[in-house]
Amino acid sequence: MRECRSSTGLLLACLLSLTGCSLSPLARNTAQFSTATSAVVENTRNAYRAAVRLDEDAQYSMLVARFDTDHPMDPHSIRPLIDEKGLQARTEVLDGLRVYAQTIADLSSGVSSPKLNDAAAACGANLKSLGDALSSATPIGIKIGDTEANAASTALKALGDLLVNREVKGSVPRIIRNMDPNVDALTKLLSNDIDVLRDQAGRDYEQILAQQDQFIRHAGSSLSPVEHRTEIQRLPRILADKSATEDMLADLQASLKKLAVTHHALAAAATSKNDASLQARIADLRASAEGLADFYESLSSTNTK
Repeated sequence: MRECRSSTGLLLACLLSLTGCSLSPLARNTAQFSTATSAVVENTRNAYRAAVRLDEDAQYSMLVARFDTDHPMDPHSIRPLIDEKGLQARTEVLDGLRVYAQTIADLSSGVSSPKLNDAAAACGANLKSLGDALSSATPIGIKIGDTEANAASTALKALGDLLVNREVKGSVPRIIRNMDPNVDALTKLLSNDIDVLRDQAGRDYEQILAQQDQFIRHAGSSLSPVEHRTEIQRLPRILADKSATEDMLADLQASLKKLAVTHHALAAAATSKNDASLQARIADLRASAEGLADFYESLSSTNTK
């Protein structure tokens, strides 16, 4: 997957080399869509990492709270919210969407690079194997129903075929139109997955809150007045963090929906000279991704203090 991620810089470098020339509207639009998609994908990846850390914190909190009770928690019972296989599956779907966006930008601009072709083929092969796993009812760590699984399987295979056979014949507008329902299916897959994360995050925060409250009441007079005050002040901070996380996950779902809507507008504008609506969609998608990036930056700053 490292090859897939490193191709972003290669694409941008290639496009920058063309700035002295006049790019076609399709080349400009696909390049902008690719940049915005990369930002959304990276922030979705961050959301999964944040959700896993939060769930671990909730389990560690329970471990501490029950340590001296009659029913202590076995440390061996701690399990990640998303295991490595599940994280890898999500990463492959996300990288597939990003490399697809890069691919249509490349094809529209006439950019060709062996490394980009290899990266696309690698992502495509991974997506095809995921499609096979879904169609054979093998779980990939994303909780979805049969209907969604069938749609996702079809989309993964179609996207995988496109990326494996990157030197495609035919017009880019046709490719975008044909891929539109598949992009829609994959963004719905990820959005439904985030529903599960939102529910789990809410329960994790409530557990952390309850454990903190129990700790304060159990400690009683063993805490100094200053320590008692400090521990109580943590309660509203936990609630504030819960609200911020819920807002972040809701915004992330909105970004994924905007990605699908923007791609739909890209498909419509690919054969039209009027792309004003598309430009507005791309700007909205980019702004949404930037808002998520600001959240992660503030979260990182808070954690390092």
